[in-house]
Amino acid sequence: MNSDLIEACKEGNIETVNDLLKAGAGPNQFNNDGATPLYWAAYYDRLEIVKLLIKAGADPNQIGGYKEIPLHLASHKGNIETVKLLLKAGADPNQVDTHGNTSLIWASYYGYLKIVELLLKAGTNPNQANIDGITPLHWAAYIGHLEIVELLKSYKNKVSSLSLLCLRTVHRNQINTDNIPSMILEWDFYQ
Repeated sequence: MNSDLIEACKEGNIETVNDLLKAGAGPNQFNNDGATPLYWAAYYDRLEIVKLLIKAGADPNQIGGYKEIPLHLASHKGNIETVKLLLKAGADPNQVDTHGNTSLIWASYYGYLKIVELLLKAGTNPNQANIDGITPLHWAAYIGHLEIVELLKSYKNKVSSLSLLCLRTVHRNQINTDNIPSMILEWDFYQ
């Protein structure tokens, strides 16, 4: 029954999801891939299904494949309304995946400014680096998402000097520094 629930979530079949939940399908059960119904509903931005699953008791912090939670997937895909719902349901904005990426790192990398704003307001750590030592600021600067860089700069009291030193080092030593906006180079990192 649970594999049917996951398939219905992937397909966006609200009626089937509702029927299966009423019949006792578990909203927190894993499939063979280590994913839950909420994991797939968040990935495919099935907003109404996300609402149904949360109402049925789906845990927004249940870890699925690659140690990802639904908030990682919604942030990675740019699904802003799903991000809002998951945060409201108690999703942890500081949870890391297998590679140490937070939802903020994903949103910063892909340039989803509104999601970055939501995650920062929800209390995510703007300095949290992944296992390679890369922070949201590093990605936003490297990719060239200037509005996100400006937003993260507004958190400069919270941005560690080590993180800023790393960004400057990346710029000086990176083979392809053309991707780093010149405004970053002019920013006084040591204010």
